[in-house]
Amino acid sequence: MNYKEKLLEKLRENIASIQEKIFEKLESVKLLNDKNLKQIGSLKGEEREIQMATKIRLDERFEELNHLFKTPYFAKCEFIQTQTGEKKNYYFAKHQLVEESIYSWVAPIAAIRFENPGQASYKIPNGKIMEVNILHKEQYMIVDGKVIFFSVEELDKPRDLIYQENFTSKKAGFILPEIVAQMEKAQDQVIRAFHKGPLVISGPAGSGKTTLALHRVAYLTQAPETLSLYPTDSIMVLVQDSGTKEYFSHLLPELGIHRVNITTFQEWAFSILGLEGYSYVSRYGSSEEERDIHEYQKIKALRMETTPSFNDNYFRVLNSVYKKHINTGLFEKQKKEMKLDRFDITILLQAYLKKYNKFVIKRKYLTMVNGEVKQKVEKKSVLYSLIILDEFQNYLPEQVKILRSCLQEETQSMVYVGDMAQQVHLGTIKDWDEAGEDIKEERKIKLEKVYRNTKSILLFIESLGYPTVIPLGIKEGVPVVEKLLENKTKEIEYIKSVIDPYKEGTVGVIAKDPAYLEDFKKEFFEHKNIHVLTMNESQGVEFDLVCLVGINEDAFKVVHYEDVLPEHLVERNRMQKDLLYVALTRAISELHVLGTKKLKEIL
Repeated sequence: MNYKEKLLEKLRENIASIQEKIFEKLESVKLLNDKNLKQIGSLKGEEREIQMATKIRLDERFEELNHLFKTPYFAKCEFIQTQTGEKKNYYFAKHQLVEESIYSWVAPIAAIRFENPGQASYKIPNGKIMEVNILHKEQYMIVDGKVIFFSVEELDKPRDLIYQENFTSKKAGFILPEIVAQMEKAQDQVIRAFHKGPLVISGPAGSGKTTLALHRVAYLTQAPETLSLYPTDSIMVLVQDSGTKEYFSHLLPELGIHRVNITTFQEWAFSILGLEGYSYVSRYGSSEEERDIHEYQKIKALRMETTPSFNDNYFRVLNSVYKKHINTGLFEKQKKEMKLDRFDITILLQAYLKKYNKFVIKRKYLTMVNGEVKQKVEKKSVLYSLIILDEFQNYLPEQVKILRSCLQEETQSMVYVGDMAQQVHLGTIKDWDEAGEDIKEERKIKLEKVYRNTKSILLFIESLGYPTVIPLGIKEGVPVVEKLLENKTKEIEYIKSVIDPYKEGTVGVIAKDPAYLEDFKKEFFEHKNIHVLTMNESQGVEFDLVCLVGINEDAFKVVHYEDVLPEHLVERNRMQKDLLYVALTRAISELHVLGTKKLKEIL
């Protein structure tokens, strides 16, 4: 057995030994949980609440240990503490098992895993700098207890690859790859940046900005110096739609984050305002032209009129703002249908805040009073230790101001995730001054795109007049297909003919008009890997295969309306082109453009 084989064998033995100890702990936690569950039934009041909280923590620890059993660690550092001269071996993982010298990635000392062998340092919670001399480093990828990758580094020696398994197929169902293990030092420093105040993480699709933001949440909720300030139930993550909401709800538990409120701005506003019986519509109107003019008029009213007085007659409140500016017939129709858009809920939130100075949410619960079960209502101020605003460029500056009013004074922590260059809605934030936000330059993190699209896709995008960088060595890929098809039925037939190779991958069917997609949603409802969504909804996600449907002569045409400011027309034209760019760049491997016209003919 040679040197590398011996190291690999020793690592496998260590994994087996650690797994045995983790299994014992899993059994112990399960017994404790079962015992706790039996006790809960006989308890009441405060004692019951304490035991319920204990059960929740035991459930979480069981989940953490299950993860550790599959992936016990991803790095090891052998080092000498300069201050004491003590020699130590520490492993680093997503979760910790201190009795086996396994420390969580959020522990202060875990930062040394990015340093080269030799002198290094890290900061402990009290601000003191600890010096170490790293003698030896090992990095691993361990999946389901199996070694996939293993390398070692030592002082004055280059990194030595000990073992790497050949990857012959995609790993299905792997929601969050071992990004924690692969994170770069610069990213780790962003995650560990001082907690208080706003932080901007911007970059195009594929730059990793959302992953970085979620790791920031994980760090703040688990690091010793910040965990007391950021309990998970005081954190809100605002996403664009239900699809992104589901995506985040899978990612956060992978990082050890539970009970975070993941919602959309409209869902949050509806709960604050108690808007029962109303429904949300992103843009109201029966045609693209009608929707445009309705939005132009509402923007003007929002920015020109003073904040109205709040009361429960919501449309009367809105009418007091809109009456001088909008098409009353269309607004009356909207009123009858009890539909509210982003401008409406923003004005209602402003009015509520003006009247009450803070947001209050009502929580109903059952309690025993003199032997009878009675319903009580508890009012609670809406305050958050941290708000993550995903795709911030889609928010009105007024909405950002509203959210900032909900931050706790001791943290004032807001993480903005997105790209100001990808604005696809009218009236949204153009600079931070508009939102009253003062962000220091060192807290504006700009990430570069990691190109996952093929060369063929990038060349096609470039041919449409978009400035495009085509990196050296990028995968060639299959040519982009533009297919002229006369109707939706033909488009559906075509999609069926090209999706077969992507049974294990993801497919995006994307159109500009939401109404156009109804037949596609019905047709592909049972295909869990096929996602049917609008260009707006596709922002921030990527698919192996993208079929862009419904391309026609009027798809991106902007009509000149009376009473519309020239700058709004310029903005609308720019947005149309940006919206198409968003849709085109969702494709990783294959892009098919379907409709009655080719893109070059209508741009």
